[in-house]
Amino acid sequence: MMSSMPLLGAAMALACFAGVVRGYCGFGFAMLLALGLTLLLPPIEAVPLALLLDLLTSVGLWRRASRLAEWGLLRQLLCGMLVATAVGVSLMAMLPAAPMRVAIAVLALLGALALMVRPEPLAGEDPVAAVSRGQQTWSGVAAGALSGLCMTLASSGGPPLMLYLLHRRLPPLELRAIAILFFAASSSASLIGLEMAGALGREAWGRAAWLLVPALIGNLLGQWYFERSPPRSMKLTVAPLLMALSLWVLAREAWQG
Repeated sequence: MMSSMPLLGAAMALACFAGVVRGYCGFGFAMLLALGLTLLLPPIEAVPLALLLDLLTSVGLWRRASRLAEWGLLRQLLCGMLVATAVGVSLMAMLPAAPMRVAIAVLALLGALALMVRPEPLAGEDPVAAVSRGQQTWSGVAAGALSGLCMTLASSGGPPLMLYLLHRRLPPLELRAIAILFFAASSSASLIGLEMAGALGREAWGRAAWLLVPALIGNLLGQWYFERSPPRSMKLTVAPLLMALSLWVLAREAWQG
């Protein structure tokens, strides 16, 4: 149980670290926290807790993000996310713990590898200029659906969304704003579904109360650093962290299996 001091201390440190990453990059909090918490809790308890904290700690970022986000693109993403969330909640309640831990780690690892191998944009390159408005709309809906499904199943919606947004060559401030608002909405939808499925109990709220302050502190530290040094490449920030933690979880499952 997380109530013991060694596990509680580890969970609080993890929450603070995940907050730093999300405050800096705009995403990654729920994925990093869920990956780490699966070492302490069953996935059916770790994922709702990660989503709950992801939502609570993002509130202070909403106001500025709402001014910077491209709302037309955000609406496309949210349409796909809402449809996929219902499917994800149904699957979440059906899958056993061990396969879920492996699925969470594999999804995070694949997303990190995709970020690592993605080529950097060329100067003046505009890859979406030749794509029709209709194609852009459907690609946005599809990206939102994939990210929403991964978010509900494994708190792993970050890589699919970020790969799509990076493909659109959005400015860092706009990209970060869209990510913040999308994951706030995605976490809310997933939590509503998980509550209806009985996976979000009183114990999750109690654990969230313990982890909220360190997560908020990390969030503020990450945002402070972002204001002074915006990230130039996800290859040097989130991708290595996701790879390391994913491999750690997979190695632990293989050792215990």
